[in-house]
Amino acid sequence: MHLFPQPQRLQLLPGNCPLSATPEIKIDPQVAPTNGYKLSISKAGIKIVASTPASAFHAQTTLKQISNQSPQELPCLEIEDWPDLPIRGYMLDISRCKVPTRRSLLQLVDLLASLKFNQLQLYTEHTFAYSEHQSVWQDSSPLTATEIRELDAYCRDRYIELVPNQNSFGHMERWLKHPAYLHLAESPNGFEHPIAGWKETGSTLKPTQDSADFVDTLFQELLPNFTSRTLNIGGDEPWELGQGYSKESVAEKGKTRVYLDHLKRIQKKVEDRGLKTQFWGDIILNEPELAKELPQKTTALLWGYETSHPFPEQCQAMQASGVDFYVVPGTSTWNSIGGRLYTARPNISAAIENATRFGAKGILLTDWGDNGHHQSHKLSVLPILQTAGASWNKKSDSLDQKAIATQLIPHPLSLSEYEAIEELSSIASGFKTYLHNASWLNKILFAPSKDFASLADSLSPHELQISLEGLKSLTVEGELNLARNLLVYAAQKGLSLCQNKLPAKLAPDLLEEFEHHWLARNRPGGLDESLAHFPL
Repeated sequence: MHLFPQPQRLQLLPGNCPLSATPEIKIDPQVAPTNGYKLSISKAGIKIVASTPASAFHAQTTLKQISNQSPQELPCLEIEDWPDLPIRGYMLDISRCKVPTRRSLLQLVDLLASLKFNQLQLYTEHTFAYSEHQSVWQDSSPLTATEIRELDAYCRDRYIELVPNQNSFGHMERWLKHPAYLHLAESPNGFEHPIAGWKETGSTLKPTQDSADFVDTLFQELLPNFTSRTLNIGGDEPWELGQGYSKESVAEKGKTRVYLDHLKRIQKKVEDRGLKTQFWGDIILNEPELAKELPQKTTALLWGYETSHPFPEQCQAMQASGVDFYVVPGTSTWNSIGGRLYTARPNISAAIENATRFGAKGILLTDWGDNGHHQSHKLSVLPILQTAGASWNKKSDSLDQKAIATQLIPHPLSLSEYEAIEELSSIASGFKTYLHNASWLNKILFAPSKDFASLADSLSPHELQISLEGLKSLTVEGELNLARNLLVYAAQKGLSLCQNKLPAKLAPDLLEEFEHHWLARNRPGGLDESLAHFPL
């Protein structure tokens, strides 16, 4: 019998109980530890004693797993169970082109509930249908207020908190590309991005009261659709802060000080609405001693997605500041087509290890869609399973995921899908030179012609040939077969570049298949933008 996440304590007893038995449920706040439950199955019946209604729901989730694996009678047993981390969250990017359909979102909630997650966030830049800002969202098929309210209720019934997530400082290029919002830009005429070079459109709001007042008008319309009393205001990667409007201020006071002063303006708006604030912690970690100035009802989100991310140092610094914090690893599916489990697995393990070591309030697994959100949602299943298991009970991190992924969860993977996901990631790891935040085959796939010469110098024909052979030997259907075929093309393109040959064009039927799978689970808005990333 497979139970996941693995209960903290389980004792099998002799005897069986009828499948038809109705559980007797009692809520007792004295049940220890907090958020725990006790599940007893005996010949006399089923008893659940839980510290909270949410804990009772988790006990019933465990009971459902037991009954689904017991075709005739339930085994007698006693379980004492509780989570290692009180908050176990998942965040999906819905602003990089791909906005899921209503059905897809509800299926996601079902998956998370079955794994005892208790928080969900939808990363939003411009994909909520703000009534006064149609020019910003009109091509994105955004979520409406009615849809958010329905999703919030669906989550609430499953004891998942749907936390509103609206970036409010950096990553605002979807707004600042429109003339109506240019007056709010730090650098309205463009800026020098430290990674991507010159950008024609600004991405950061200037740190002024006007900017804080503007985002507060967004909060005013967004927040009534959620029952959560927490708001994630974002605030990560204000790339050009100090290049434009705030140049003199940053030169005088330092970037972290200017950033923090504006963050507090936004937080004051949230506080005045009676909510607690979450924010991305990358900038404050430059001078973590300043975090002591943050309001008490603030949670820093310490994000990092590589195997070597300094979670120990960052968690220790935030613990010393007295500010509540989450650890934030990633699925590492973005910029990959086939996934990067070789990065995600150690990244998630390190995050959870340091969360428990330094007293984090929780974990938020992030699932980004950088540069077009081309990856299949199926690639995220295994990182989600790992996070669910290890954040509830660290012993779960060592469990074999195959049976869980293919038998235990709603809408399980087929065995061939599970094996394909493992193999696609293994093939992606077969390059000697490690690539940060992406896979080599993804980089090759989307490389424009102007980068061919420099890219060819970085490639190994031997590694590409091994990858190609592995991909061609892989048999899988559906969306993962599309991923395989795109990666086959990428490997062939890379080999052509190594031979100083122009690569063949991407077959149109692959793009048609991409569109087909996209529309099966996602809204049409953003599809054309995502397709535009492919070389034609």
